[in-house]
Amino acid sequence: MASRRGRAGRVGLRLLVSSDARALNSILHDGRATRFLPAWVRRATGRQFVARVLREQRRGEGVAFAIVPIGSGEAIGQVRLFHWSPADRVAELGFWIRRKHWGRGFGTQAVRLACRYGFRVMSLHRIEAVVLAGNEGSKRALEKVGFRTEGRSRGSHLLSGRWTDAWRLGLLREERLMPSRPGPRRLSRTRVGRGT
Repeated sequence: MASRRGRAGRVGLRLLVSSDARALNSILHDGRATRFLPAWVRRATGRQFVARVLREQRRGEGVAFAIVPIGSGEAIGQVRLFHWSPADRVAELGFWIRRKHWGRGFGTQAVRLACRYGFRVMSLHRIEAVVLAGNEGSKRALEKVGFRTEGRSRGSHLLSGRWTDAWRLGLLREERLMPSRPGPRRLSRTRVGRGT
């Protein structure tokens, strides 16, 4: 157990780029890894997913990052802040990761770094997340960062032909739990907004 903890959180973030499509494509073809994702994501190829989120980023609707293990450049997942409202200082967070990396703290660390970016660079007051019922791993990762469950939307999402509930979680700027060590410097200096 100790060695497992020692590996936890050994990931960083970098801005998502077009060349990440290939690595993300293999994740999107894993039905177990994508079963709780929105239908448009489950149906997308890596190229389609990356093209869409980069278009949204250029329009100033959010920012997307590749999750990369320390010492590696290849994406093992993605985390993004989207539905960004600069006026209300709120955005939604979503993430997914290659199945073989589940349970190692990588998702939690990626969420923590993305939240730090959202609060410090995007000046967010609130970050929201929606987790479909049954996706306990993602819910746990969010809770470890400080997200609080705020409610449950009954029968709000169609999943595999059945209506399922969704948990709604939120994290306020003053509640955030940030690690003591600073994240990658280049990440904190990245400009985000309209026209980037």
